[in-house]
Amino acid sequence: MNHKERVLTALNHQEPDRVPVFYWAVPEFTNKMIAQLGFSNMDELLEYLDIDFRWVEPQYVGPPLTNYQEGIKKDIWGVEYKLAGHGDLRYWEVDKYPLQGINDPEVLEDYPWPTTDLFDFSSLKAQCEKYKDYAIMTAPGYSSPGLFRIIQRLIGRDTFLETMMYNPRFFNVLVEKVKSFYLAFIHEFFSVTGNNVDLIRIADDFGSQSGLIISQDTWENYCKPAIEQFTKFPSELGVKFYMHSCGGVRKLVPDFISLGADVLDPIQTRAAGMAPEGLKKDFGNMITFSGGLDEELLLRKGTPHRVKEGVKELLNIMAPGGGFILGPSHKLKVETPVENVLAMYEAVKEFKR
Repeated sequence: MNHKERVLTALNHQEPDRVPVFYWAVPEFTNKMIAQLGFSNMDELLEYLDIDFRWVEPQYVGPPLTNYQEGIKKDIWGVEYKLAGHGDLRYWEVDKYPLQGINDPEVLEDYPWPTTDLFDFSSLKAQCEKYKDYAIMTAPGYSSPGLFRIIQRLIGRDTFLETMMYNPRFFNVLVEKVKSFYLAFIHEFFSVTGNNVDLIRIADDFGSQSGLIISQDTWENYCKPAIEQFTKFPSELGVKFYMHSCGGVRKLVPDFISLGADVLDPIQTRAAGMAPEGLKKDFGNMITFSGGLDEELLLRKGTPHRVKEGVKELLNIMAPGGGFILGPSHKLKVETPVENVLAMYEAVKEFKR
């Protein structure tokens, strides 16, 4: 099997030649791993790890966003970041939420919202051809549509719920602005790629370690309608739906399935209700689970031997009957030992039931 066939077999709830694997890390860890293994780019790293997925995104052609010398950057939404930390532990953190403290809907009409003119969608054709033997997915970041994670960056996580509850008119306009951009982005993206991209990745975080962080009304009024709109055009083309949400989201799994989600990622198994045994038993024949290997305690703090044991324990539960993709339960952090990540992918190749 090639990489694409392996993933599609697992999504069809059949057992492929081996369990598919994906890779997800902060840029700082990826750079560390590339340097430590002597590679020159991410493609070489992914090929070495035998990763079955590749991400594609249109080329950004707008004004420069990052100034590494000054340690500052903006994203396409106008959120400002600065470099924090020191040495190998440097990372970007939000420095300014551009709409924090604002509740006048009229301000949103004059805000410099991103448009599809910032991107060259024709650049996707060459990427799809390059990765045609892999399972191709929309890249994390601006190519993975979301709603609340964008709004939280614009107004600040701490004031998000307060704004939604006490300034609903402002919040509703904000929702429509974000959705409007992503609907246009999705249309441009898939008008170019068609079903040469296998999965659209929708990314929002609805859970914490203890369970859901949104109410049923919030899900029904905002999140569910947005997901339906985001996935409508791709699904008409036969593109599969890859739902990303961290945390304890077990209560939403039936809704994800009813919305047509083919995959749920990243399966934080230590979060409430996310034990692998229960997920596999109750939903394993209706949706594919992706992730599941504990990043915080096992990959970050364990030994290579213990990581391999953890992989085998997880695969014994999740691999039977297909419907599983192995990867970390969260982005690999820069402090994660490279040898533990290598052990994770080696254990998948060694696994036999």
